Amino acid sequence: MAVSLHAPSKHKSGSSFALTSFRRQSGQIKTKKIQRKWKLKIKHIIFAFVLLVGFFYGFGRLYFFMISWAKLNIKEVDIVCAKAEIHRDIQHHFAGKYLGNILLLNIGQLQKQLAAHRWIKSVHIRKIFPSSLKIEIKERIPAALLEKDHLYMIDKDGILLEKLPSNSKLDLPLLIDEDRFQRDFDLKLDLAWACLDSLEAQDLDKIAVIDLSEYENVSLKLKDSETWLKLGNDRFNEKFRLFNSNMFLFEKYGPLAYIDFRCQGRLILGPQIREKPENILDSEKEAF
Repeated sequence: MAVSLHAPSKHKSGSSFALTSFRRQSGQIKTKKIQRKWKLKIKHIIFAFVLLVGFFYGFGRLYFFMISWAKLNIKEVDIVCAKAEIHRDIQHHFAGKYLGNILLLNIGQLQKQLAAHRWIKSVHIRKIFPSSLKIEIKERIPAALLEKDHLYMIDKDGILLEKLPSNSKLDLPLLIDEDRFQRDFDLKLDLAWACLDSLEAQDLDKIAVIDLSEYENVSLKLKDSETWLKLGNDRFNEKFRLFNSNMFLFEKYGPLAYIDFRCQGRLILGPQIREKPENILDSEKEAF
């Protein structure tokens, strides 16, 4: 009888192979989650509808209570304003008026009404619960006098703040135009502000009149002088410093009607003519 000496080893190796072949690798086991489907029933819809109705009904009742609550009616208006005249005008605006519930107040409309005042530049309104308003006013600042159909005080936005008597004397520069600002009003004002903004404080105090009659030209007359300074439309501060540093030279030419700074690299001096007007061209002198 033939006997195989290697049979046990074969069986062993075969078992190992079998175990190896059917062993699952770690991490590859997947489990299926059981998802339950939630069915929407009619009772759920009714419950949600009732809940929504109850919420909006309660909110409506609360809102109606709030807008009709006497403690939320506006009783006090605090006005912050530096100018007494504006403060008085705003108080007069609110005198005897019922402003109603603070929740219903239209701040935008109220700001628009107050901003229509010629002296008010901007308005900021805050609601202070339960029953107060705080109104902060930014006033317009007079920047010059303007000679138009009448004499006016104006600010830098060109707003005519106040009509003045023709003989008024205020410490503000007077803006004039031979056409009385019938044309190019905004452009001429922009040129005047550009000039004034560029000058130093000590020079601003010296200016009496600004003539804007000529196109793209600013002519200044100082408080203590009859000489017009024709500065053109740029480098105003530089030209004014040139005038200040050479005043001793200008005095040598006697009384001057104007000094023209518009030509690059030179000045044109126009002496005052006290005799015949036809001598104007002959009497002009140039310097620099």
